[in-house]
Amino acid sequence: MSIQEDLKPLFYPETVAVIGASNTPGKIGHIILKVLKSSVKKLYPVNPRENEILGLKVYNRIEDLPENISMAVITISAVHAVEAVRSCAQKGVKIAVIVSGGFGETGEKGLLLEDELRTIHKEYGIRLMGPNSLGIFLPETGLDTIFVEHGDKALSGGGGIAFITQSGSVGTEALGIASNTGYGMRAFIGLGNKVDLTETDFLEYFSRDNDTNCLAFYSESIDDGKIFLENAREVSKKKAIIILKAGRTEAGQSAVSSHTGKLAGSDNVVNGAFRQYGIQRAFDEEEICDASKTLSMLPVPRSNRVAVITAAGGYGVMCTDYIEQKDARIKLHLADFSDETNKRLKNINLPFASIHNPVDITASAGDDIYVETLDAVLKDEGVDLVICLTFFTPPAITKDLVKKISDKALEYEKPVITFAQYGPFTNKYLKEFYDRGMVGFSSVYRTVRAARFLVERNHILNIFGEENE
Repeated sequence: MSIQEDLKPLFYPETVAVIGASNTPGKIGHIILKVLKSSVKKLYPVNPRENEILGLKVYNRIEDLPENISMAVITISAVHAVEAVRSCAQKGVKIAVIVSGGFGETGEKGLLLEDELRTIHKEYGIRLMGPNSLGIFLPETGLDTIFVEHGDKALSGGGGIAFITQSGSVGTEALGIASNTGYGMRAFIGLGNKVDLTETDFLEYFSRDNDTNCLAFYSESIDDGKIFLENAREVSKKKAIIILKAGRTEAGQSAVSSHTGKLAGSDNVVNGAFRQYGIQRAFDEEEICDASKTLSMLPVPRSNRVAVITAAGGYGVMCTDYIEQKDARIKLHLADFSDETNKRLKNINLPFASIHNPVDITASAGDDIYVETLDAVLKDEGVDLVICLTFFTPPAITKDLVKKISDKALEYEKPVITFAQYGPFTNKYLKEFYDRGMVGFSSVYRTVRAARFLVERNHILNIFGEENE
């Protein structure tokens, strides 16, 4: 059976049982049941001491459940969770999401419980996510087993990013912040302790999913590393792969062992392997969100020549420094404009503007100068990528600037990354850019860093002989 068939009950469950469903608000079994009630048509709570929860008939034993349960979400304590998985397997449940903690992360006894889960999986063929997993969240359909706040309402529009995380808290906290300014997520997967399903399984699944164009991983240890890397090499020819690999230092690797009960490999080896197999690397939770957002939404540039447009000279200088400074990821260069572009920029802009790259249109410019300048640099064959630093305090700027810049940028196949700051309204404007198909950030550094990820992606595609998409 293919991984697509194996995981169909996880992504498209027809029936879901919640083992440990509760009538007590605030308890995990209550939260998950309540959330699932809005997205799953056939939902079966299991609790030995209840008859009804949230208007649903309660089954006192797993053995009493109807046949053909697609997925079970298990929320009870570790020891009882193992027995519940066995009962689910005997009942013919296709997949179990084990939210329960208290396994390998707690020490030797927990590791023995994980061994029992592996035995059940091998004996009955039931697929297992976790334990210690937050499970799955699909913004497009509303399927959600996550019991902590995770920006679910802000992410409800869906998108092309599959976010696969070994740590539930890293994923939910990062996405909660990213969703403030827009983040197009296809799926959230909480791997947990990986007694069965691993990052390799989901790499394969999403590589074949037409609605996914970028895979983002938070990982502390990668199981079946050689197989994962070999698969990643093929996947990266078509879809961007970005990994935040924690445990880079000796102390960090020790912390990984304490957190997951598993050992992590040398960071130098990891870094070299990622480069060799077409994987892009992030180093913190903000970076993985910024990178995946950019890689999923923007076209890949032909090369590394960047044009900068600004209405504030100081920001243009800072942007130039970030572009030209040495960076281990990839080189960027300020583009040299053609004579035709220089002539057009001179005609567009006010007499005291600076038409050299970075183009400083000054705070006296209005919407039309912004947009016409953007059009001029995008038409230049010597420009591969544009960073547009937008400001909303100048008197001639109107509330329509976001729409006008977005409309113009989307006329071209070249990537345009925006920067915006406007006091307490900054996130509002960045979200508006996102809603119009643009990628924007609130710091110059993050904006330039996003440009590097795009240029690095072009480098990867060139290495593997793929044409830029």
